[in-house]
Amino acid sequence: MKRRNFLQTAAALTIPAIMPLPGMKANSSRFTSLINPESDRILVIVHLFGGNDGLNTVIPLDQYDGITAVRPLLYLKESVTHKITDTVALHSSMAGMANMFKDGRLKIVQSAGYPNQNRSHFRSTDIWTTASKADEFLNTGWMGRYLDTQYPGYPAGFPSAAQPHPPAISIGNVAHPTCEGAQINFSQTVNDPLNTTELSGTMSDMMSNDRYGSELQFIQTTMQQTNDYNSVIKEAAAKGKNAVPYPGNSNPLAVQLQKVARMISGGLKTKVYTVYLGGFDLHAKQVEANTTIGAHADLLRQVSEAIDTFQRDMVAQKQDDRVMGMTFSEFGRRIRPNASFGTDHGTAGPMFLFGSCVNGGIMGDNVEVHKDVNQGAGVPMQFDFRDVYGSILVDWFDVPALSVKNMLHQDFKYLPLAGKCNETVTDNTDSTSEGWTFGEAFPNPASKDVYINVGSPDKNRLRYSLFDSRGRLVLANEIAVDGKSDHMLFSRPSRLPSGTYNLRLATETGGTVSRKVVFE
Repeated sequence: MKRRNFLQTAAALTIPAIMPLPGMKANSSRFTSLINPESDRILVIVHLFGGNDGLNTVIPLDQYDGITAVRPLLYLKESVTHKITDTVALHSSMAGMANMFKDGRLKIVQSAGYPNQNRSHFRSTDIWTTASKADEFLNTGWMGRYLDTQYPGYPAGFPSAAQPHPPAISIGNVAHPTCEGAQINFSQTVNDPLNTTELSGTMSDMMSNDRYGSELQFIQTTMQQTNDYNSVIKEAAAKGKNAVPYPGNSNPLAVQLQKVARMISGGLKTKVYTVYLGGFDLHAKQVEANTTIGAHADLLRQVSEAIDTFQRDMVAQKQDDRVMGMTFSEFGRRIRPNASFGTDHGTAGPMFLFGSCVNGGIMGDNVEVHKDVNQGAGVPMQFDFRDVYGSILVDWFDVPALSVKNMLHQDFKYLPLAGKCNETVTDNTDSTSEGWTFGEAFPNPASKDVYINVGSPDKNRLRYSLFDSRGRLVLANEIAVDGKSDHMLFSRPSRLPSGTYNLRLATETGGTVSRKVVFE
């Protein structure tokens, strides 16, 4: 039995670790790592378990002829939906997230999935949390795998005086498998941050000089580490507060995000939070006679209210420029409903990214819904979910693309999902371990030309790529940098529409940085 499984059997105690990348300076900016002590960016992962019906969540308005034909008892009338573009609407229960979209704080990735979709809840969840291939079985989560590359030997030596805070927290009783490492899960489980439970007891009289004794010693150490982490969690929650009112206990997702927001407010330096909402496996009674109500509508209302409230809380606390969230569900539903006012296990579905620094908009096209679609058909995949994960690591935490390929999959394709928040100041500079420096884009918004102060340690070449909000490449070029800091000019291509774009800069040595650019 692996030590990880031994511990899970013995109550699933989880202890995280934080260390800098080997050979890199502790203050080497966001290029250092996800858990750079100098970086304060946070990722909130929202797991929607059961398989969410994407067609009734992100509604393709240009496919209503097909939808009304194949979903006569399931579809929502266009007049009750929240229209966010000419061809896309959100469910009638999602007013909050519709407003977030209009404010540029919501990114929708259409039809995310993976090749050779598995329609088992547990196997597909395993694939989504480990970022494996459909025919591959991994024992580590995609986030845990990244953390393992940074912190060999963990959990020995943590928490420490320099790093007393857990790098990951799972709200609830179970450490989320996304953060599963090679030895142990990096998440600390928290139900009530104001009332953490101290683990008591000693096993010193049971220790022996064999493997059994070694495992008992490991558990004893883990219990002490858990208590140490609980202490700083409780202290942060006591200091923190929520700046906006949250929905009540009838919305369990909002309750979880309220706790996350309070810990962030109190100064907890945890980098990854996971929250969970189940109930999406709606084979029956997904809707009632009035399709705007029913079990699915209730769930989407909870999701929308919870995420919208959390985002407003982050804005009110002035934390929104360092907090981003994402949702995922193990699969979508089939295009045709069943005979029980429900839907069966399908394939791809939408993902949401939220925060003030996401590249707002919709990535991907509406699914084509044909009147003769067969009963077993699901929504075909447009985007590999591993590319979404990898792009979050690249954009939000500046992990090099080569590292993402090694951690997730070799065919990784970058998607411009997030960038730096719109800023007009130019004194914030990112630097790489190789000595490159990158200033902010200015002016921003811009009407034509954008400047970025770029410096390299020697004569080098820099490649830049400009992506629109749907992830399409609209400009790519390579320029020479002569080894000194200078303002580089990026001119707006002719006939480029106004909107938000993601400018990606890549060095010859593999460093990358993103800048959000708005053209008026």
